[in-house]
Amino acid sequence: MAQPGRHPGGAEPEPSRVRGWSRGCRWRRRGFGAPRRMILNRLQFTDFGLYAGRIEFDLAPRRHRGVAAPIILVGGRNGAGKTTLLEGVRLALYGRRALGPRVSRQEYHAYLAGRVHRGAGVAGASVEIAFDYAEAGVVHTYRVLRAWTVAGQTVNEILELEKDGAPVHAVPREEWHQFLQELIPPGVSQLFFFDGEKIGEIADDDAGDGQLAAAIKALLGLDLIGRLQLDLGVFLARQKDREGDALVARLEGLTAEIEAETARALDLSDALAEVVSARHAQAQKADRVRNAFVAEGGEAALQRSRIEGELVELGRQRLAAEHELRDMANRLLPFAMAPKVVGSFLTAFRHAAGTANDAGTVSRLLGDLRAWREAPADGRAADWSDDHWSDLLAFVSREASVGAATSPAFREVGDGASALARLDEVDRAARPRAMALREQLDGLVETIQAHEASLVRANGAASGVLLDDLRATEQTLGALTATVKLRQDALATVRGRLFTLERERRTLIDVQAQSVQSDERQALAARVGLALAEYETRLLDRKLKDLRSEFVECFRLLARKADFVSDVLIDRDTFAMTLLDGSGQVLPRSALSAGEKQIYAIALLWALARTSGRPLPMIIDTPLARLDTEHRARLAERYFPAASHQVILLSTDTEIDGELADGLRPHISHVYRLDYDAERCTTSAQPGYFRGRPTSTRLIDALQQA
Repeated sequence: MAQPGRHPGGAEPEPSRVRGWSRGCRWRRRGFGAPRRMILNRLQFTDFGLYAGRIEFDLAPRRHRGVAAPIILVGGRNGAGKTTLLEGVRLALYGRRALGPRVSRQEYHAYLAGRVHRGAGVAGASVEIAFDYAEAGVVHTYRVLRAWTVAGQTVNEILELEKDGAPVHAVPREEWHQFLQELIPPGVSQLFFFDGEKIGEIADDDAGDGQLAAAIKALLGLDLIGRLQLDLGVFLARQKDREGDALVARLEGLTAEIEAETARALDLSDALAEVVSARHAQAQKADRVRNAFVAEGGEAALQRSRIEGELVELGRQRLAAEHELRDMANRLLPFAMAPKVVGSFLTAFRHAAGTANDAGTVSRLLGDLRAWREAPADGRAADWSDDHWSDLLAFVSREASVGAATSPAFREVGDGASALARLDEVDRAARPRAMALREQLDGLVETIQAHEASLVRANGAASGVLLDDLRATEQTLGALTATVKLRQDALATVRGRLFTLERERRTLIDVQAQSVQSDERQALAARVGLALAEYETRLLDRKLKDLRSEFVECFRLLARKADFVSDVLIDRDTFAMTLLDGSGQVLPRSALSAGEKQIYAIALLWALARTSGRPLPMIIDTPLARLDTEHRARLAERYFPAASHQVILLSTDTEIDGELADGLRPHISHVYRLDYDAERCTTSAQPGYFRGRPTSTRLIDALQQA
């Protein structure tokens, strides 16, 4: 973890404990303190998303030859895990709130379970972030660890919060979540930690200004004044006598209606976000089907070549197994088919082996032969002469007198140890090996059949089927687009109702503040309310003036047509922006091209950051998707190096290419490249940028050294 004082600016001291206002928050800040500077030092993932094991990113900007280099460039192709970095920062700071204000605990736990890396034996994940945060020149280092484990349907989450290497004891553990949200409010962070979707939302959605109004008020410090005015209005309403009961009732009723409409707006926003996400996924699916339709079977041919090669190898393994099985069939395998017969034979053989070399046995054999010779010869087919009998009896007599144990003939017949050992191999080796070969052959046959079926499917791919899929996906995409429009209209209606209610409530508060004269306390509160109203008016005018000036300057710096926008009008209530052209005429946003809309959104975010005076880091994810070459060059030259004291830039290889990277080189602190391993389904982080692109070798070497 970085040491305190490592960078100029960092964490702020813990706020003093004060009484909360209408919502009872004990840690909410009311003052306008000195600018609070933040620097992200380190981000660490453990089995999070595509990142297996422990992956650490050093995010602290460095200086090269005494000059500040604010940009940390992270390159990765689509799907490599760039957005996961932005997601990890938000999750570490805000937990469940990172997914939205109306996300249930069950939905949050399902999300955490889904973000655990899908590796063998992985049952949990964690995200850790370390950052410096300073207020009034005092720098502190914070470390936030958010870890969770999954056991069946149960998710257990822990949060660790340290300040300067020690746990934060001044804030109760159950309030750590709220404390982190107070350091950097989520509404403010979305204007500093944003991706291409946020830019597109501001650029394409005509209602985008209304969606940003609350965040802009918080960023400019205007929300605090509104809360103080509401507190004073409630206080004055409670102090009035009966003739003010109707006013109090209406004020409380308005507050309840506003809360209900706000909750409804949040629900509609969440529903709209889900449909927009579904539409985005469906659009990607349509693109994939369209590409496959254009290719007309190219992928199938590639798969067929691989499958055919695997079939040859499987056939070789099958022949080897069959050959070994046939060889066993010529040896001991047949005995394995008759275990009872072999068992009986072994029992008899072992019994006979104990008496086979006994000399008394040979004598008994000699007596039996003589008795058999003297018996009637009716049952014998052979005609034995006296010489035959003499030789046989002499041989047996000689063996009986010498000792059967020394006779090779009787020793071979009598000692069956080798036969017993061979038959024991039937159960010990032959039968298990035969069963293993059978299972191997069954598996090979099943795999061969599956590969042959895959070949049939690959050979059957046709453009007609792809065309049907393309039509179906585009039809679904059209339906989702219509649903998005309906929900946008419903959300706009609710926001209009909220605007009306807020205006009525402000009117009642103003009337109430002006009518209080009886009590000294009420008079003082009324004067404070009037002062706040005047202060809000002046502050809003100043902030809007600054925002107008900053926006026009930022837009001119970034846009190709420098005189395209000469001024902008900003609504005091909704923050809706109206562009004016060089002749002072209204310039509809619909008249802007797709690239100009995106420049408009980036210029607005940049102007808000400059107007707010909050020195926070910028995290920008894939911001150049819809821009032409000239606009991209302007952003790389004028925006990225000046956006903040720390800019974490997440880009694909087609956005920040070789030429743009060359231009950014003096401002780049260091570089990471995210490599996705499709076979292991994991992403690794390596120093350096992309290879195989137009980036010069000189730049690649310089970035890797950095």
